[in-house]
Amino acid sequence: MEKCANNRRVSRRRITLAVIVDFIIFLFVGIPNLYLFLRGKPFIRGFHCDDPAISLPFKPDSISTSLLTVAGFGTSILCAVIVEVLNSISRKCVRAWPTWEDLLFYGKSYSLFIIGFVIQMLFVEFVKNQLGFLRPNFMDVCRPQFNVSLCPAFITEYKCIGQDAKEIIGSRQSFPSGHSTFSMYVAVFYCFYIQRRLHISFSRILKFFLQAALVFTASICGMSRIRDHKHHTFDVIAGFAVGAIVAVSVYKLLAEYLLFTSSDDDVSESSTSSSTVSHDLCCACATMQSANVEPQTPAPLLPNDYFNDDPNATGRQTSIKLKVTSPVSSSLTTYSGLSDQQELV
Repeated sequence: MEKCANNRRVSRRRITLAVIVDFIIFLFVGIPNLYLFLRGKPFIRGFHCDDPAISLPFKPDSISTSLLTVAGFGTSILCAVIVEVLNSISRKCVRAWPTWEDLLFYGKSYSLFIIGFVIQMLFVEFVKNQLGFLRPNFMDVCRPQFNVSLCPAFITEYKCIGQDAKEIIGSRQSFPSGHSTFSMYVAVFYCFYIQRRLHISFSRILKFFLQAALVFTASICGMSRIRDHKHHTFDVIAGFAVGAIVAVSVYKLLAEYLLFTSSDDDVSESSTSSSTVSHDLCCACATMQSANVEPQTPAPLLPNDYFNDDPNATGRQTSIKLKVTSPVSSSLTTYSGLSDQQELV
């Protein structure tokens, strides 16, 4: 007993130490990410004064950054709820939900999702500020003031006289698309989540349609950035690729080891095994119900009076008529039951 207690203490200390170390690493990554997003300044790149690719008019966002953030994190929560509801519907009986194991699994999966979110955001903000690619609406937002006589040469010395300073900074952050990266990251990450966590028997294509809906929604978000003159086509494609790569990396390197190594085995056993009570909740429910139900004697097909041999009831006769069909002939045979003997009439 003392050895078991010591082992538990050591394991708790290791878990606590691992959590502290991971949190410190997360801060080292998250703080520079937040600084680049709020205070980062992009590289000032020159342009051709007659370049039509950066001369499109300014249009407001169809999907703003705040709306995308709320929708992305809301989708992550909604996907987890939908998966568990469908798993519960697929079972033949209902269990208590969520359990402690479920909450622990959600906490781990969401922490991994946040890690991937920070990584993809750090990569996007770093590349944007380092390259300083110009958006399609750069000329309309910046309204650069330069020596027109130098056209059509490459202009490197200019001054933006636009009204919105924040939009001017953003007009130099075209590549890659942050909206496309984040939306595709959410879609691919939860495509893997649905594939491994969702186990249903009443539909073969529902899982595929849920995954296709996520990718389709991410594609709509990316195409809206092209339509709103915020990004070039290549910016959106690169954002999709970055988001997908980060999601696959987080799943393969972290989630597959920390989440689905043990939990997926338990779920698959609970959905396929019908003999193990600890995993098959339906059998457990059926066993509990059958144990609580008292056995009942079936009602007789004939009243007991037909088979009551009463010695005092002399002369009383009970007859049962049965129709017997034979290949030779069909006749009505009567069996007579007397009080002391039975004879065939």
